Amino acid sequence: PRPANAWILFRSEQARFIPKGPGAPQQSEVSKMISQMWRDASTEVREEYERRADVKKQEHAEKYPDYRFQPVKKEDK
Repeated sequence: PRPANAWILFRSEQARFIPKGPGAPQQSEVSKMISQMWRDASTEVREEYERRADVKKQEHAEKYPDYRFQPVKKEDK
């Protein structure tokens, strides 16, 4: 698994505050709403999530020292 980046951490945290269940927005709409929140976020907020992502990246590197992202093309799946 890849380490979470700043956007993924932000989205995961913000998604908890969006209602779930009947009448709730679809995940595509949730992502659009949170994307706008990310764009509107202050530099300080974004830097905090970048810092958290760096911590996650370091933890990932310690847990999986030989990990190297190797994307697979759709036609190779």
